[in-house]
Order: sequence, then C-alpha cells, then structure tokens
Amino acid sequence: MSHYVGSVTIDVYLRESDCDLRDLTYHARVPMNSARIRVSTRSVDPADANEFWRVVTRPFFVTEPIGADTPLQGSISALPIGTSLIGETTFNAQKYNRSKVVIAESGLDDQYMIQVVLGGLVSGDADGVDFVARPGDIAFFDLGRTWTADVETEATGRTITLLAPRSLVEAESKGRSLHGTVLRGVPAVVLAQCMQSVVLALPHLDPDAAAGYEDVVASLLRVSLGIAEPDLSPRPDHSLRDRAYAYIAEHLSETWLGPTSMCAALSVSRAQLYRAFASDGGIALVIRRKRLELVYRELTRAEMSNETTDALALRCGFTSKSQLARAFKDFYGMTPSQARTDGRRTIGDPSIARLHRRLEFFSP
Repeated sequence: MSHYVGSVTIDVYLRESDCDLRDLTYHARVPMNSARIRVSTRSVDPADANEFWRVVTRPFFVTEPIGADTPLQGSISALPIGTSLIGETTFNAQKYNRSKVVIAESGLDDQYMIQVVLGGLVSGDADGVDFVARPGDIAFFDLGRTWTADVETEATGRTITLLAPRSLVEAESKGRSLHGTVLRGVPAVVLAQCMQSVVLALPHLDPDAAAGYEDVVASLLRVSLGIAEPDLSPRPDHSLRDRAYAYIAEHLSETWLGPTSMCAALSVSRAQLYRAFASDGGIALVIRRKRLELVYRELTRAEMSNETTDALALRCGFTSKSQLARAFKDFYGMTPSQARTDGRRTIGDPSIARLHRRLEFFSP
C-alpha cells in the first residue's frame, strides 16, 4: 500500500537507543538569546558524536549509523513560528525508527513532520505505507504513528523540516491522514518554495512577526494539497476528527469511553466515526493507543514511581490491572513493571516551546 506519490520497501529497525539525556549533561551550554536553535555533531568530540546525535534526535526517532565504520553526523538549525517549528537539517547516511516507545516518551504524538528533501534519498515504511522521497519531493509523517526509514546520501543530505500540529495539517488536508505521503511535481514546488522562503526570512524577524508565518505555511499547504487532489486518498470529515480527538483527550480516563459513547456524544453514526479514523485502524484503536501512551509516560515519570499499577490503570481508563497488563504487553512488548524499571522519563512535549528549549540545551 502506498500514498502517492511514491513507494519503496525497507527493513524495520527495532533496536532502541541505550543512551540517556542525563548521561550527556557535559554538553550543556548557556542558552542563546536568539530563538534560533543551532545543534551540530561538529560541536562535540568525534568520539561522542554517535551518542550525542542519538540523544538530540531521540524525540523524533531512534537514530543509528548505516555502517559500523561511519559515525553519525548531523545538524539542526531551526526557529519557532507560532505553534510550529521550522528549519534546516543536515545528515549523513542514517537509519531512523519511530517506534511505539519513542512515540509515548516523546509526547509529540499530536504533531506532523513535513520534510522538503534537498539532498539525499529517504525511503521507508510509514505504518504500512511504503514511501521514497528524492530531492525536490516533500514527505509527510504523523508523529503519532510508527515509521522507519533509511537515508542514503553520497555527500551530505539536507532537508527543510516543519513540525506542525496535526490540527493545522489535517485542516488543510480536509481530515485525510498524510502519513507516508510524498508530494512531487508542481504541488511539491509550491510548498517547497514557500518553506524555503520562510526559513530565509525568519532570522531577520522579531518573534511576533515570525509567528505570523505559520498562517503563510498553512495557506500554501492548502494550495499544494489542492493541486495534488487526484493523487490523495478520499477525504474523511476533518471537523469530526478534530471533535473526536478533543473528546478523547477530555474523557480518556473514563472507562466508558468508546465508539458507542462517542457516537452519542458527537451525534454521528458508527460508520461515520469509523470512516473518519479508517487510516488509523478505527476509533477504538486510537483510544487504546492514547491510553497506553499515557500509561507509559506516567510509568516513567520519576515522581510517579510510588503509584500502584492498579491505581494507574483506573486513572488511565482501564477497568483493572490485568486488563492494562495484557494491553500494555501486547502493544509495547514489555510489562508495566519493566517499563517502570527500565524506561526513561518523557523527553518531549506536545508544546513546541518545550521542544525548542530541549534542543536549545544542546546548542553551543
């Protein structure tokens, strides 16, 4: 299955990074006065480059080198625009894996990553959607869903990357999931030129003016997706998706939350609700995933270490400890107690401002 504009298959990489943010405190620097983030493996000893880059990129995916003899190299230069973050990234040949664990611990599951590929080739599997993005293409990734990728480059790969709320992206796509979608041709040119212009303009603007560029990007995203309309999947009801996500967030701890209660609350049929979330496997799977991600984050918070699993299960919408344990093991491949012992604390946040501060920690 592929969303088009492009397809290719790669292997799934499952090995998780074993480094921890707390192990890299020696990289701390005084935060920059400018809102611009500048992070690079060139700022650290070459012997520390792999570990450094893994931790820098960990909110997004587990990063590994393509070969044992090729250390990881990369840089990020970015600025916030409203509720989004945009900038340039460079990299050598690398492997990426956004696993269920990374999704839960990063807290970025309500964001999209949109990448204009300027150098290199990115190919992979986006939760069952094969994709390949070449220079000039634009790739879309829902950070609430899994994906793996290989990056191939003869020299230095480069992208312009936008992190934007799902609500903004799917408002312009009319509710369609764009996970694994690759735009090419005229639609890609329209959006790519806009994003490149934004990146060039932002360093010369004050933060208030920069925030206005989010509306510019949203408008050009709407135009680009409109041009690509024949190549994209059918439109679900985007307003229904927005209302459903809001309802789930408000009632996630309630054990009665499910398709039946949501249909009644949102005044829609079960078929309408399912169609709106067909690309996610249905609304029941969305609720289950959101609950399990909340459980994982709570288990790995140091201040919650004394809460019993029974209490946590009820607080997160499960009817019992045993129901939680079964669902958790099936989803993450580990027990809640293993996650409490071996997991790391949440390293991201749905807030772009907090992600900005985390990346700023690594700026020289």
